[in-house]
Amino acid sequence: MDTWSTNLRLLRKQRGLSQKVLGQEVGVNASRIRDYELGICEPNLDLLIKLTARFQVNLDDFLTSELILSNSFERKLDPPLKSNSRVLVISESEGGHENIVHVPVKARAGYLNGYGDPAFIETLPTYRLPGVRAGTYRSFEIEGDSMLPLSPGTIVVGKYVESWREIRNSHTYILVTQQEGVVYKRVINKVKSKGQLVLLSDNPVYEPYAVDIEEISEAWAYYCHLSNAGAEQKSNLEQLLQAVEELKHEVAALKS
Repeated sequence: MDTWSTNLRLLRKQRGLSQKVLGQEVGVNASRIRDYELGICEPNLDLLIKLTARFQVNLDDFLTSELILSNSFERKLDPPLKSNSRVLVISESEGGHENIVHVPVKARAGYLNGYGDPAFIETLPTYRLPGVRAGTYRSFEIEGDSMLPLSPGTIVVGKYVESWREIRNSHTYILVTQQEGVVYKRVINKVKSKGQLVLLSDNPVYEPYAVDIEEISEAWAYYCHLSNAGAEQKSNLEQLLQAVEELKHEVAALKS
């Protein structure tokens, strides 16, 4: 495999892009991106310029240097804020479509240590939701009563946040923190003034508190939630899969 094709695959995965999404951004289909990454064919000069501009890398480096050897190419949520840098691991179907990785409660402890480990991510269940917009998504099972009316066991689907500057005041996010693990909270962005996020619970029993930005490994913006409140004792994964199937049937009915 040529150096440039290896670099293309590396940079795409580091930025959490599926082949389909990257193709849409540069004007080709997913199968063409896959062929480039396998070295089956080569992009023309115009497309090379688009790709290197998208990833903000030098064209000569992209074609001739093994970027994986340089820490400067590790994906960062927001370099100026000195956040923890790492590669975001994603899951893709055989057709190059990005899956939603689900993190159940039982897997949370492992996720805190293994979120950057492809082998660990592969052990987690995956699924796809109909009609989901482009981006990288992950779902987490929530605990406790701090975010009522969402009950314990509700599955919250979040979209990956690339920069802390994207965090909007009073919106809800799933945060992966070094001290408290995975939390789902409403957030006030104080990064610019204090280097912190203020986390609020919708349940007034719980007091707001601040977390230093360096303590946060990942942020996922609320996209939707799946809940079977009042259902019989089913596993949360079974509830998730059932909810996905119901959504698929509803979408199919709307199209018919």
